[in-house]
Amino acid sequence: MSARNSLGPRQDGILGWLAIFVAIVFAAMYFLTAVPRVVYPYDLDIVEDGLLMESLRVADDQPIFVPPNADFIPDTYMPLYFWLGGLLFKVTGPGFVPLRLLSLAAIISSSGLIFWIARRESGLGWVAIVCAGLFFGGYRISGFWYELARVDALLVMLTLAGLTLGVYGAGSDRGLVLAAISLALAFLTKQIGLIFGIGMAIYLLVTIGRRAWRFEVTFGLLTVGPWIGLNILSHGWFSFYTVVLAAAANRTEIGRLLHSVRFELLGRMAGLTAMAVGGGLLSVRRARSLRRALRDQPWLIWIAMGIAASAIGRASVGGNLNNLMPAYTMLCLAPAILVREWKSRLDLLPRWRTGLITLGILAQFALGVYNPLRYIPGPAMLQSGDRLIQKIRAMDGEVLVMMHPYYALLAGKAPSANIGRIWYIHKLGALPLPLDFVARVQSHDYAAIISDNGPFETESDLQQLLLTYYRPADNLQPDEAPATITGIVIRPRVLYAPR
Repeated sequence: MSARNSLGPRQDGILGWLAIFVAIVFAAMYFLTAVPRVVYPYDLDIVEDGLLMESLRVADDQPIFVPPNADFIPDTYMPLYFWLGGLLFKVTGPGFVPLRLLSLAAIISSSGLIFWIARRESGLGWVAIVCAGLFFGGYRISGFWYELARVDALLVMLTLAGLTLGVYGAGSDRGLVLAAISLALAFLTKQIGLIFGIGMAIYLLVTIGRRAWRFEVTFGLLTVGPWIGLNILSHGWFSFYTVVLAAAANRTEIGRLLHSVRFELLGRMAGLTAMAVGGGLLSVRRARSLRRALRDQPWLIWIAMGIAASAIGRASVGGNLNNLMPAYTMLCLAPAILVREWKSRLDLLPRWRTGLITLGILAQFALGVYNPLRYIPGPAMLQSGDRLIQKIRAMDGEVLVMMHPYYALLAGKAPSANIGRIWYIHKLGALPLPLDFVARVQSHDYAAIISDNGPFETESDLQQLLLTYYRPADNLQPDEAPATITGIVIRPRVLYAPR
């Protein structure tokens, strides 16, 4: 193995080894935190429960995009994640572990892709190790969502795979088709993936001309075809949830965008942002034009598009830190790009430049420091969840667990629609409360209703319906009901009994 491609920093000295060490530490911190979270059997985030129930319907061969009803209302996401989850459930049975393992596998795959791209771009193995380590180092910055039962990890992996195939495999028809498939699957995971597919289509049209039709036709068939098919099969409900309701739930505010730029792009991700800007300026200087620089270094395009995708997500009302994952993932390639552009004519990186790059890398790692023990669900949380399930199981009759339908299923009860989804279709979709849901509450079909007393349950129409037919009967203590620890923190708090 040559010095240029060796994993260890031969010419770059102690700073390179220090960067490798810190990268390994952050990777270890991630797995130390993530593995206990993967096997934890209860909600860690308010969205996980909904995706689990959607996956369960796939496993049971039930439709997903159905009219709102008391039993089930889907989320606003595209369907690939819970299609895959349903296939896993056919083998494993329902639970958070299979879904979180799917997300964990996507995270590990993304880190491997970052390593491969960074090594190819920089020609230095130690830089590739550090770039992959920086990806794990973004766990806190992106809100601790990496391995949870959410669509974001799969979106990032499929996007990165598709871009890699498009950048390096465009010389073959097979590479173009595979790139289109991967990016179409990214879109079928989350709507924002469409940005990268359209961007790749334009990039290929500019760089390889007519041969780009193979990508464009494949991508078009695999995005438009499923869209039309799902909309026909669901009688229009697919587009209602994934377009109309999603747009209503993601209305943007300029103040949120400015906050994200100031405190995230130029704050928590400042080290990577600075290196990306530096690499971009050097690339333009070498190529003597922006257009030629982007042709020579297309990862600058994808970094910009990743930032744009994350900005759209963070600017939307309710857009949480998980939306930073596309930007942060692409920015993890910035050190490799800077190294490539800053090498001398002899393909060597002067030691002082290595020092500056390493300091920037270490500064970025410092911005992502966290205490793993704070984010690992402990025995007390597990015992609290077990007590809640036992309490629900002991009740005579069906129980509506408003924000956690899976808890009812664990207790042997029939799950109901997540109250958060009911809130979405009522307040954002301007639809009435599902009539069968109203009827069940009015006729006391539920022996008890358990509420987190969060913003969804306390909405005026829902609260009026609930309090007209039910009364607060018990306040659940923290040792009787576990809280989520990622994103919005909620936990079951009030048990209502029929009036």
